[in-house]
Amino acid sequence: MICKKEFHGIMLMIIAQMAFVVGWSGIKSIGQEMPLFEIVFFRSIISVIILAPMAHLRLRTFRGNDRLMLFLRAFFGYIGMVLIFYAITKMELGNAVTLFNTLPIFVALLAPLCLGEPFKKIQFLFVIIAFIGITIIIKPGTVMIGLPSILALVAGLAGAIAMIALRKLGSTDSPILVTLYFTAFGAIVSLPIAAWNFVWPDKNQWLIISLVGISVTVAQLLMAKAYKLARAATIAPFGYTFVIGSYISGMIFFGELPDALSAIGAAITVACGVMIMLTAPKADCIPGGTPSVRA
Repeated sequence: MICKKEFHGIMLMIIAQMAFVVGWSGIKSIGQEMPLFEIVFFRSIISVIILAPMAHLRLRTFRGNDRLMLFLRAFFGYIGMVLIFYAITKMELGNAVTLFNTLPIFVALLAPLCLGEPFKKIQFLFVIIAFIGITIIIKPGTVMIGLPSILALVAGLAGAIAMIALRKLGSTDSPILVTLYFTAFGAIVSLPIAAWNFVWPDKNQWLIISLVGISVTVAQLLMAKAYKLARAATIAPFGYTFVIGSYISGMIFFGELPDALSAIGAAITVACGVMIMLTAPKADCIPGGTPSVRA
């Protein structure tokens, strides 16, 4: 039975996912008008502006403990962010988000090798079925398969590597500091590229890009709070409300109506992702530091 505290955690998790939907929908809406690295820079620098004072007030330091893992989290998280932002501007929002949310599936495959975490046979079965769902979404041999869908999958893999680093960081560094390092890295690396082909945003674009940065940052903070209130195994599956919300946003705001095969493939992939989480041994649960993995 779910206690009141865990119920609050579930609600925060769902709200966080809806905030992610708002942010990523904003990225899709301006993705054809603004250069990719300019979007990544503004998304990152807004988070830095929000998180830096919080880190100073709560931690009184910006010094990380495990610098190698902080770098690996920032590097692979940045790669994943750039790739998925590109993908969502080039393909249907719901399909891109579904392919990116193969992240837990990749983690299930990588964790035993990288962390020595246990891996159940039933999880392997769900991994195989999940990749069948992915195949249905990208439709090999049709016009659906292409660079954006491949990059969305690679973004999920990069995010999984970032999550492996986060599991290491869960016992050494604060989630706020981890996220600050990630966004600061993103801002610093993107700035020269963004400046090279800078397009000054108009009023609407400033509004949207500000909404993107704020909503994604708030979503990460809400997720961190959710993981403190409830067990990971209880609330992690609710992270897939992000996929549902993305399909709804795609239909309402971008006129993207997924075909039957895409819907079936997404349902299979999401269901397997949830089952991988639910059947994972306790040592394989997502720790409190992982909410900052999402771009």
